[in-house]
Amino acid sequence: MDVIDAKNIVKTFPLKKGKVKAVNNVSLRVKKGEIFGLLGVNGAGKSTLINILSGLTYPDSGTINLFGKDLYQYEEESKIRFNVATPYYDLNRSITARENLLVYAKLYGVKNPQEKIKALTDKFMLSSRLNIPTRHLSSGERTRLVIIKSLLNDPELLFLDECTVGLDPDMAEIARDHIIQFNKETKCTIIFTSHYMQEVERLCHRIAFMDKGKIVKIGTGKDLLQELNWQNVHLHFSKHIDRAKELLTAEHISFQQQQNYLVFQVQNRQNVLYPLLQKFVQKNIIFNDLQVNKPTLEDYFLRRSRRR
Repeated sequence: MDVIDAKNIVKTFPLKKGKVKAVNNVSLRVKKGEIFGLLGVNGAGKSTLINILSGLTYPDSGTINLFGKDLYQYEEESKIRFNVATPYYDLNRSITARENLLVYAKLYGVKNPQEKIKALTDKFMLSSRLNIPTRHLSSGERTRLVIIKSLLNDPELLFLDECTVGLDPDMAEIARDHIIQFNKETKCTIIFTSHYMQEVERLCHRIAFMDKGKIVKIGTGKDLLQELNWQNVHLHFSKHIDRAKELLTAEHISFQQQQNYLVFQVQNRQNVLYPLLQKFVQKNIIFNDLQVNKPTLEDYFLRRSRRR
């Protein structure tokens, strides 16, 4: 079943001169239990699209069905079944962290709210900070509090918009592990945005790349990387690096020098890389280490954004 079925969504914002289409005729279907990633540079339309799908912003045109029903016709019924976490939306800073969570637990009709709050705050190591006014929490602690808020009602649909921004590496890893576990156990559908490409690769079943308000590519991480038919080569030299650079230049291979590494790309190991390495040996140009890596989602992101 499609938890999200959005068709021809358009959202325009006025500028001093003219208008800009933040979301430009986007159609999207997301299945139950899917972790669906939205990628794109800042201003590509990701957050605006999430705001529209979660009912925070109304589109100029288009239709949105959540759980098989029109979002705006059944808005209250739909909203009780999903939740949102983003560091760009702050909780009430004048009350304590516990009071914030109790308010949302009441809004969502959470049974045994104290038990639920304890379980989640233990998981995200925030139990000792519950009775502190939210304004006195660090930015990372407030981010954790927002994530906990988003999980209070065991949502069937969860919007996570850069939800790990500001978290230290250890806590970000805990958050990712919990998202994966929660998805597996509950089959919750998750819309996920992040600028951490390794995070997206690890979590998302499918990914859509947005540019100028449009979805320009959609598929699995493997589907997206098929556009990049090359591999990254890292050669480390303790000496002879200048001779190695001369050889690469003579072979018309573009490279970058990163300290004692020469980094370049090849499309074919057998026809390009292996003969090249043989020439290094023949000319007695010694390298200490060789790494050949497949392109990553970060490579894909950089290629798309620079093409833009």
